[in-house]
Amino acid sequence: MREEAREYFKKCNLTYENIDMNDLYYLISITNKKIFDDNILIMMNEPKVKGRGKNVILDKNGKVVFAELRCKGNYFADREGITFNENGFIGFCGWADMKRTQIFTESFKEWCDYLTGKKEC
Repeated sequence: MREEAREYFKKCNLTYENIDMNDLYYLISITNKKIFDDNILIMMNEPKVKGRGKNVILDKNGKVVFAELRCKGNYFADREGITFNENGFIGFCGWADMKRTQIFTESFKEWCDYLTGKKEC
């Protein structure tokens, strides 16, 4: 599931150069909707681009260099949701079972389709 989502990103010919802050917010929006629809009590946390706890780094053009999108639930406050590592590796909720992982990877693939459409414009 996780590897399939990573491969989908590559298949769509996407790179971090295609991702800005608004795109990250859209990914969070898609994921939160799927979480809500599935009645799983977790949601994506707000990304932080400044100050203490900063978890998004953008280049001078406003494109993603690193982003760690975190989530919370009824029994935890801060875990990995989706991470865009500086080395190009994209991580998906390493803590989660397959049902929860599927929510993140399906959201991610839907988001890749959005980015691909945006890129063609």
